[in-house]
Amino acid sequence: MNFYNLTKEEYLYQAGLRINNSLGDNKVKTAVAGYGYSEEKLNEGLALLQAAEKMYESQKKEYGDVDAAQNEFAGAKKEAHTVYMVNLKIAQIAFKNDIQAQSTLDLNTRRASTISGWLKQTLGFYHALLGNDNWKAAMGAFGITQEKLEAGLSMVEQVNAKAEKVKKEKGDAENATQLRDEKFEALHDWISDYEEIARIALADKPQLLEKLGIVVKN
Repeated sequence: MNFYNLTKEEYLYQAGLRINNSLGDNKVKTAVAGYGYSEEKLNEGLALLQAAEKMYESQKKEYGDVDAAQNEFAGAKKEAHTVYMVNLKIAQIAFKNDIQAQSTLDLNTRRASTISGWLKQTLGFYHALLGNDNWKAAMGAFGITQEKLEAGLSMVEQVNAKAEKVKKEKGDAENATQLRDEKFEALHDWISDYEEIARIALADKPQLLEKLGIVVKN
């Protein structure tokens, strides 16, 4: 069985044929026991199979968590950016004659495309406005109250938190992938040896080899 040409699902299925059908057939068990593969050793293979299956499901779940976290992040960022752009446009009007405010609030530069750049711009914008009473008053004259600015800041902070969650979930998923691959390698080592032994032990019983999923060449 070529481990590298099969999907993970296919490999688990094929490994299951070899192990479960061996344990379930007394003729197979008797034959392979003569070559060192007692029922206890077959159960060792079963334990490796079950561990690989468990880590396979765990790894899939972790990547599902990554997708969910990314969706939450994207939705929160879109909402926060929409509010930010309204506040930015109002600020560009309110401070069209205030060079200091234009520079501090980063009003006339291109909006950052990276999340780190976007967070720097938006957090800096809200913190600077909320820390300056005169600027808050100028924004208030256009209906952008302190409460609205604080709400906008809170939305950006939530985006930041969700971005951190995405990083954590990706790290967990990468770790789960490594653990899954380790379990599959251990299973593969066991299956490779057992398949060769089964071919020897059951050389005169091709129907039993086929029951184990092992192809018999004519």
